[in-house]
Amino acid sequence: RVWDTAWMSDPVVSCVGWTVVAMSLLIVRVATAAGEDDAETPTTFLQATSAGAPKGVPVVCLGDSLTRGNLSANWVQQLKGQLSLSAEDRGEPTVLNAGVNMHCSKNLQDRLCEVIACQPSHVSILVGTNDLKAELSPVEGFMYRVFGQLPEVPTLETYERTLTEMREALVAAGARVALVSPPVLGEDLNSAANRRAAQFAEAVKRVADSGGERCAYLPLFERTSEALPAEGGKAYCGLHFFAWLCMLCVDLYVFRKNLEQVQRERNLGVTIDLVHLGPKAASVLAGMVADFVESADAVAAGASPLEFAAPATAAR
Repeated sequence: RVWDTAWMSDPVVSCVGWTVVAMSLLIVRVATAAGEDDAETPTTFLQATSAGAPKGVPVVCLGDSLTRGNLSANWVQQLKGQLSLSAEDRGEPTVLNAGVNMHCSKNLQDRLCEVIACQPSHVSILVGTNDLKAELSPVEGFMYRVFGQLPEVPTLETYERTLTEMREALVAAGARVALVSPPVLGEDLNSAANRRAAQFAEAVKRVADSGGERCAYLPLFERTSEALPAEGGKAYCGLHFFAWLCMLCVDLYVFRKNLEQVQRERNLGVTIDLVHLGPKAASVLAGMVADFVESADAVAAGASPLEFAAPATAAR
């Protein structure tokens, strides 16, 4: 026999198998579903401008699912609100969400031409969580390489090189660039995943620091790591993450729970599933990017730049 179907007669195995298939399909459906930010993306912006619709100079938020916001707290929506409040008589700001689920740094680089075509005044780049996961796990590395159509499994070295190339292209196009360090991976401060995440954050800071006055480093890793308990947090595990991601889709889109409820039920403080940002972390990120945009405007007008100093290192 080419294919043994005896396992299908076992009701337990069959039930578990079909449950995994159903949950996987649900994740794919949610990951590819149109969200509230999908009306304001680089693609829709360029379509509108080509049709002659008046559009302002945009701020672009470039990233992965942490930026897309349909599997995470939506910090881009919060950013829009904060910039709208401070805009006063300057008009409603145009903030474009360029987050795509499951993307690594190389995938962002492949989309950079579309971002540059929007002629943005400011661009934030938050990427690296998937690069980190791919480097840590052969299974996830294979998955991201195949589904992301990558030439190789990401590493810290390729990540830093890709960030540098993106920074150079955006600065050459006239944009001010905020490079955001990826947040914690899991909530165990002392885990191997977060020790490696700290090295990814250091790479982001190197790229930002060498980019000149038009670049800023936004320390999201430092801000999220200082919020973790010194001991006893939940370490990242791919299987646990996948299970929680499956349930997250059910909790959010079937049971209509809010993210605070999900965090409380899972006893998590920073993330909602060991990867994606909870409401407080998203609010911190939105505030940092808003400060970057507003301080960059002040710099252009001749004021002193705002310093983005990392907070005190959490106890390790």
